[in-house]
Amino acid sequence: MRARGQDEAGARSREEQQAFAKHCRAHGLSVTQQRLAIFAALAGSRAHPSAEQLHALVRRRYPSISLATIYKNLEALRAIGAVSDVNPLHAQGRYEASLAGTGAGAPHHHLVCTECHAVHDLPLSLLPPPALRDESALGFEVRCVRVQVEGICPNCQRAA
Repeated sequence: MRARGQDEAGARSREEQQAFAKHCRAHGLSVTQQRLAIFAALAGSRAHPSAEQLHALVRRRYPSISLATIYKNLEALRAIGAVSDVNPLHAQGRYEASLAGTGAGAPHHHLVCTECHAVHDLPLSLLPPPALRDESALGFEVRCVRVQVEGICPNCQRAA
């Protein structure tokens, strides 16, 4: 018998997959099993995985998927706004699901450890919104403001 939490997680996962498929179709992108698996791995992770880490996760289900396929799909999904790249301090990209109601479930900023490069979500409620007046945007039509807070995480502080 399945626990209630497992049932709720399964229902949320199905809802995320349906929202993802609808978003892809609305942007003219076909919905493949590999894309679904990549998005599911991102939406189910709060670790902001790299393409290489996603490759390892998705290969469990699709052993023949290549790293190049992961990169191509990440770029296609980033282009339609289904995935965000989180690339703080890293030589390699880090990613997260970015559709409303998936992954973290709400807009957020990031805390980044300058020692171990861990990335953690920072809820908007913990950081006042930046005050950006129209004249200070230098003529840009601002569509998104992202904040990255850098420091040393508790694990690295204890290890020092």
